[in-house]
Amino acid sequence: MTKRHGLRPAGVLSAIALIATATPAAAAAPSPSASVSPSASVSPSASASAESARPQRWEQRWNPSPSRDGLKAFEALEDDRRGSHPEGRPHITVQRDAWRFDAHLADRDGSDRMRNEVRGMRDHDGRPLEIREDEVWRITYQMYIPDTLDATTSFSHIWQLKFSDVGTPVAQISLPVVNGVQKIQARYWTQDDQAHEVASADLEPLQNRWITTTLELKAGHQGYLRWVLQDGRRTVADQRADGIDLWWTREQYGRPKWGIYRSIKSAGLQETYLLVRDLKAWQLGPATPPVALPAPDRSPGAYEAERVGNVWEGAAEPAYCAVCSGGRKVLLIGGNIYDYAVVKGVLADTAGVRQMTVHALVDGSQSFRVSVNGADSFEVPMTGAKDTVTTTTVPVTLVAGVNTIRFFHHTARAPELDKIVIR
Repeated sequence: MTKRHGLRPAGVLSAIALIATATPAAAAAPSPSASVSPSASVSPSASASAESARPQRWEQRWNPSPSRDGLKAFEALEDDRRGSHPEGRPHITVQRDAWRFDAHLADRDGSDRMRNEVRGMRDHDGRPLEIREDEVWRITYQMYIPDTLDATTSFSHIWQLKFSDVGTPVAQISLPVVNGVQKIQARYWTQDDQAHEVASADLEPLQNRWITTTLELKAGHQGYLRWVLQDGRRTVADQRADGIDLWWTREQYGRPKWGIYRSIKSAGLQETYLLVRDLKAWQLGPATPPVALPAPDRSPGAYEAERVGNVWEGAAEPAYCAVCSGGRKVLLIGGNIYDYAVVKGVLADTAGVRQMTVHALVDGSQSFRVSVNGADSFEVPMTGAKDTVTTTTVPVTLVAGVNTIRFFHHTARAPELDKIVIR
């Protein structure tokens, strides 16, 4: 759940242009236009001068195509996770050369908000691209904000950078109303749950047209965030915040999010959409190779929770997991009857009681309920440590042939399922 607070001025801000000492060979320039040029080395500012004793080059890591990659360009979708507006799905689609995010008045992601977003970046092999500690990345893209996507008096975000599946992001592009004026604004968050403005511009002159945004950041305790916003060849904003902490959530890695995430408490909300295209990402080299994921468990009786054929409902969805079998897990975000995962195709030669071992990530003591083939559910408590796969074994009654096992009504945001094993 993203927290909302009043904005405070950034601690240290400076408008800085990158010094282009050479153009990277063999790669497309990471610039949104000729006015923001790529560089072979980071400019000698307080936050960037110590990056390397030798000049480092930008390496393009991500350049997805809507027609080629579709929604597989991202790690996961957050499309009406509460199932509040099934007739409006899908809310996230490919529209010609762009990704489209629709927001309806009926959409909900909780009692006071709606969310239709994509998160994370995938390379051509389907592996997640990770923004790790002290790495420097540049992300650029174009977006089309129609005049129906207004700024709001409560929160309204169209891009976020998060280092955990839930909780406060470290950076955002938001659409706030400031002193009665609609704005588009880049901000970052600090550990005291305060948002700090990097730069902002009037929103209305930028609506109903394609604009280009570039975000450059160092994801460290002494990091920086630069935001460049361009309307054609005109630079609307170019500001940078130095010496800021962009690693305070201390999770495995960071990933960007695109889409519409807004409060429903502002007056005058309209049904609207957002278009995003020409997505690209560079890392200041040498680029970090993708993490080698563990192999899935293919032993008899093992069922990976994230495998094709399983069903995730409500907020349940697959996500990257470095410690899980197959490198994936199923998130059960939230804690109500609408958030559940179904594992289909569990086979049994004969009817009877079997032992089911649940492999999950549990942070502390938490529980969930299990129902087999629609029978009365029973509670399964688990206790574990964060980022560690924990197991518990419970008896289940199976029918001969194909069985369906439903996991639901969990406490807090966990367990996060890795797999089940039937013996």
